[in-house]
Amino acid sequence: MSPEEDKQSPEKEFVGNTTLHGLNRIVIAPSGYFQALWVLVILGSYAGFAFMFSSMIMDYFRYDTITDTKLKFADAIPFPAVTICNMNKFDSTKLKLVEWSYLSPLLLGKEYSTSELLTLGLQPDETINSSIANISIKDFVLENGFDINQDRMALCYWRNEACSYLNFTHSYTFFGNCFTFNSDKSNMLWQTMEGHGNGMMVFIDIRAEEYTENFFSYGNSEVGLKLLVHDQDEPPQMDAKGIALAPGNHAFITVKRTVYENHGPPWGNCQDLQLEYYDTYTLPACYLECRSKHVVANCSCRPFFLPGTAPFCDPTQIVQCVIRVMAKVTSGELKCNCPVPCSMTKYSTSVSYSGWPNKLTKDYIVRTYSQTKDYMRENGVVFSVFYEQLNYERVRELKAMDGGQLASNIGGMMGLFIGASLLTILEVWEYLWMRLLGCLSKARRPRTRIIQVQVSEKNGGLNNGAFRS
Repeated sequence: MSPEEDKQSPEKEFVGNTTLHGLNRIVIAPSGYFQALWVLVILGSYAGFAFMFSSMIMDYFRYDTITDTKLKFADAIPFPAVTICNMNKFDSTKLKLVEWSYLSPLLLGKEYSTSELLTLGLQPDETINSSIANISIKDFVLENGFDINQDRMALCYWRNEACSYLNFTHSYTFFGNCFTFNSDKSNMLWQTMEGHGNGMMVFIDIRAEEYTENFFSYGNSEVGLKLLVHDQDEPPQMDAKGIALAPGNHAFITVKRTVYENHGPPWGNCQDLQLEYYDTYTLPACYLECRSKHVVANCSCRPFFLPGTAPFCDPTQIVQCVIRVMAKVTSGELKCNCPVPCSMTKYSTSVSYSGWPNKLTKDYIVRTYSQTKDYMRENGVVFSVFYEQLNYERVRELKAMDGGQLASNIGGMMGLFIGASLLTILEVWEYLWMRLLGCLSKARRPRTRIIQVQVSEKNGGLNNGAFRS
């Protein structure tokens, strides 16, 4: 190669001018020893960069996440929804003889006629020769189940101001009639000071003597209230969650609010499904809807406490089919596809108890409501729900490495190992482009052929002569 061609070599020009560290040192090294040393160092640096680059790419595509937890303090915190249910679906004093017959599979474990019920000790009434027809089980539960009228809710306070049953909204759950305080998310109550006096306090008369539940006939064996603290977007799933409150005590229920923010695929598993019977996707709503669909598919009806449009199951269908199907859902034999929501608010609770009422309070209640002291001890449930501190936790699922961090890490490794940047990549591309153009131009250029012509002396030609074509 001539000196002029060597001077114009793209490799020579690239190595001498690139910002990639070390390559120009190979060219200007004072001896072969240093040239070999520079070659080894450069190869080692490129190998180190290749290893780190591949590691970072694999880390990125593992889609790992980290959890960021922050405790936030506020002057006021939204108060949760509070749902209460009596552990008794039907009050015995509200049921007529024909209604006992209708409910007997559920309450007594077997279907009884009105005449058979008389032999069991029930008193005759005007319905002895009647039958139930065209009855809505939901209306039946509403009329004959637990209620919180003024007689049964003797005390109700919100932030030391009087409230009443009118501040509660009705819903149906596994326990029958249930009532929710502060259920309207568009008009939520806020707690502005710490302590039980700044939350809610309620007294409920559970009327234990009117219980019709029997553990051995698909009912409950407990006496008291079931209470659930939950977000306004969540329907109360009372059979799976909540706190049991016994009569004769004052339960102090402290609340802690936690806000979760989760990632969807591929970084996480959260997903907000579109539910058929609820506007907002939540886990309780999904579970209730899933149960309803399994029950309808197997029983061709649904219980009054599950959402849907299928006809309601009567007590016999509930005993013979619904309870069996719901047990399969609970055990996992029948599956529910309910992924974690991408954002949700959860409330954890802790409970402490004190005796209630003290002597003077008891005397006042006995005089005011004409009840005996023993009755208050056996039927009076008092609870307070409140924030002990005005703070809440925010738990966020974050990407362990996002696109910006990946680019930053790669840039750092390029600078550390090979002294390169985005501009250096352009230099390499420019060299490769010019090299490609050079190869293409050589391929298109006509080649000069040297033809050797041997001319014999016999023909009078020139020996070993040559010409170019």
